Amino acid sequence: MLKFDCEHTLQSLMEQAAQDLAAQLDTLGVPGLAPALELRGDGATVIRALAAVDEAAPGALTFANNAKFLAQAEAAGASAVIAPPAVAAQAKIPALATAEPRLVFAVLLGLMGRADAPAPVAGEAFFADRASALLGEGVVIGPQAYIGPNVKIGARTVIAPQAYLDEGVEIGEDCVIHPRAVLRRGVRVGSRCQIHVGAVIGEDGFGYTQLPDPGRGRLIHFKNAHLGGVVIEDDVEIGAQTSIDRGLVSDTVIGRGSKLDNLVQIGHNVKVGQDCVIVSQVGVGGHSVIGDRVFLLGQVGLGPGVVIGADAIVTAQSGLGSGELPSGRRAWSGTPLRASDEAYQIMALSASQLPKVRSFFQKLKKSASFDELKKAFFDDGETPKGEKK
Repeated sequence: MLKFDCEHTLQSLMEQAAQDLAAQLDTLGVPGLAPALELRGDGATVIRALAAVDEAAPGALTFANNAKFLAQAEAAGASAVIAPPAVAAQAKIPALATAEPRLVFAVLLGLMGRADAPAPVAGEAFFADRASALLGEGVVIGPQAYIGPNVKIGARTVIAPQAYLDEGVEIGEDCVIHPRAVLRRGVRVGSRCQIHVGAVIGEDGFGYTQLPDPGRGRLIHFKNAHLGGVVIEDDVEIGAQTSIDRGLVSDTVIGRGSKLDNLVQIGHNVKVGQDCVIVSQVGVGGHSVIGDRVFLLGQVGLGPGVVIGADAIVTAQSGLGSGELPSGRRAWSGTPLRASDEAYQIMALSASQLPKVRSFFQKLKKSASFDELKKAFFDDGETPKGEKK
């Protein structure tokens, strides 16, 4: 449970959430997208905290996406709930009805977080060439950060302690570059981006040309120089310890609004579209193309040159070594990828039927006739379909 510094009414929180959400969506270039909010019950209800449904208590506001969670919140004594209209209609406590309860709750958490967050503190950074650095109004650079020659940083951007900005790095407005993040030469970052702790953007691509030497029993891996860059478009978030390699000649690109989790590897010259979600431990081979609004869930592996069509969803631990997925909002699973319903049927049949197939062939080798095989195979009491015992 997270407590507010002071008491609020449910009405005032609804108004704050609506105002802040509208402002954020306007900044993202999608004004008017905010879901409607309707107060049901006593707007003067006092709210002292925000809580998960299993931690709700008197004075707390929580959210419930379904009737089961609503019942939990009411049983715990929550003072109010954010819920879909159909669920809010069943509530015995005051409710904020909206089509997106989790979103509204997240906005309130964001407001609380900004109120509690300490202001960034500037410190003694190292400038390789201070005269060549172009810093916008309100830029904050933390202690022990490294700022290379010809770096450009937009207004109100925060460079945290020990971040490393190599020569020619460009960063837009209202970004946060977290501690020990590394941006190598020529990386360009748009506005309102976050790059989290330990991320490495623009390191050398992993590309080699193989040169056989049969006489010596060798296979020489001749390194390809990578002289392209990395472009991070507006409103992108990159998780901790994620690596994005620079291109061979052209740039590696992460499209506007895309979100990358921790421990993601993006190879050289990959093009990631707009509004994608790439979850932890995904690896994307060089020169692959990821369409707009694609979801790559945890531990997905894509080989070099793979094309994933717009809106595709690739489920966890799936892989595609080569080829292309069509566009369309459809889930894909397995290795190699198949439509999820087909992949799950294959997995289910494999688990249940393969032991029987193995048993069948073991008995087949020992049987002198079909009748003997049938008797041996069904000696556990199972009767073949269509036959009587």
